[in-house]
Amino acid sequence: MTASAIPGYEDWLAHASSTPAFAATDASAQALADVLGLRSKPAPPPIRRGETSVRDGLAITPLRWRMPYGPETHAWELRPAESAAQASEAGARGAGAVSGLLPGILALHPHGGRRSTGAAQLIDFGGENPDALANRIARAGFVVLAHDTFSWASRRFDLSSPPPKLARTREALLALWDSEGHVPSENEVFDAVSSAHEDLVAKTAGLLGQTFAGMVVADDLVAADVLAGLPGVDTRRLGAIGFSGGGGRAHLLGALDDRIGAVVVACMMATFASLVPDYIETHSWLLHSPGLPQLCDWPDVARIGAARELLVLYGERDPLFPPDGMRAAHDALGSYPGYEGRFFDVGHEFTAEMLDAAMEFFVGRRARDR
Repeated sequence: MTASAIPGYEDWLAHASSTPAFAATDASAQALADVLGLRSKPAPPPIRRGETSVRDGLAITPLRWRMPYGPETHAWELRPAESAAQASEAGARGAGAVSGLLPGILALHPHGGRRSTGAAQLIDFGGENPDALANRIARAGFVVLAHDTFSWASRRFDLSSPPPKLARTREALLALWDSEGHVPSENEVFDAVSSAHEDLVAKTAGLLGQTFAGMVVADDLVAADVLAGLPGVDTRRLGAIGFSGGGGRAHLLGALDDRIGAVVVACMMATFASLVPDYIETHSWLLHSPGLPQLCDWPDVARIGAARELLVLYGERDPLFPPDGMRAAHDALGSYPGYEGRFFDVGHEFTAEMLDAAMEFFVGRRARDR
């Protein structure tokens, strides 16, 4: 019997065929949802909370929930320790409200060609990464949710017994590494094989009337529901941030969820025309959704859905995007209310200076909303 092309996600097929289309709040968002092939969003899932640890004034709590298909989602909630204490006390009293509501931020991990890790790369669990994105934002007085999305980490496909073509790719990679005298780690092998598997996942999505990016955003939309339902979170002040593929996820999420009032996109902005043909290979199916360029240009996703503030951080030496394409996107967004674009003399990276700019954006918005 041939190995499954989507191991661990066989229930995806039934869900796609039996679930109605996503219903957006306005025509522009509906058109985007239709291009992405989104299905109706499930009800907010039950959340299983793990044991909270406190480090450097932050409470970090592992969370778990299930989508209607595929493996369980792993995520982490980060917040100031005093906020966690208030939420715990309110829960013990059976109270539904927590005083001093905090803004909520979804921290969205990048693509990076590394599916062995997801949200965990944004978090400092034990002092090894003190400037980690999620910790930095939570320390400024936010509740942060970082989750693994479709096909990453806890939500990965089980590629231990890949289908035939992918198995041959795996053997070729192992032979190459052996000829070079390189002994790859288990994660290194998985990352390489899963990158090749993305094409097969995108094909499957296309046959089901969906897209790879739409499957990722479906997970992110549910995560936004989880964030909004966390104790002590002000649902009127929600935002999203991401670098590279995570920035693309934040861009799409802001267009599809009216609650997301502030978005930071780092190193993931250019016009579609500037990517053809020389930059196509540098990007994944997260950006190349069939039909999206016919609906709108990538910068114009900012005009879809409810109005929101948008900060785009550009790397002037980013090898994944042509400089003229980034400048053209910046010019196109210039007339968009609430837009700010900042250019940095860096490559495809999220530097401390860029993170400082993102923090100024979120903290400044919080001050204005009070």
